[in-house]
Amino acid sequence: MIVEQSQQSLADAPTLYLNYGGVLNIGHGLVDSHGAITLDSGRPPFEFAPYLVDILAPWPQVQLVVTTSWLRTLGAEKTIALLPDELRRRVVATTLGTPPRFSEFKDGTAKTMTVIRHAAKYGLTRWLVLDDEAWGVPSGYEQHFLHTDSDTALGASEVRKQLREWLEAKHGFFDG
Repeated sequence: MIVEQSQQSLADAPTLYLNYGGVLNIGHGLVDSHGAITLDSGRPPFEFAPYLVDILAPWPQVQLVVTTSWLRTLGAEKTIALLPDELRRRVVATTLGTPPRFSEFKDGTAKTMTVIRHAAKYGLTRWLVLDDEAWGVPSGYEQHFLHTDSDTALGASEVRKQLREWLEAKHGFFDG
């Protein structure tokens, strides 16, 4: 269950917008009639979630907003429940209530613009998107997007390094 927070507390904390496919695992999710999820890649779901858990461990104030397309199929509660406990506890919202516009579907910017509108709606200033499919980032927003490769996801050491740099150097969140 999502813990509702005030708009002010959401705005004050560093926030990661989290996609599942291409970030926490490699492949697209398939749900069977029993609700079991498998990936079209044959790889395990959430294979790289332990990397994110480890990276975020020193920063308890970092909150997560779930952006995965699984939200439309499974709903927010079930989609969030799939995360490991350490990540699930950090989830404060999803982008499900901020739908993309038709024109954004047509030009491929739906995920990108949905997140930008969500961040603006809540007055976020310290936010970063982890996604392999966020295309068409407008000028001036590039620093808010960390593109992962759909074939390596968070398994790529360079992506993990960039995430740590965002947390440490650019925003001074290191707790010591």
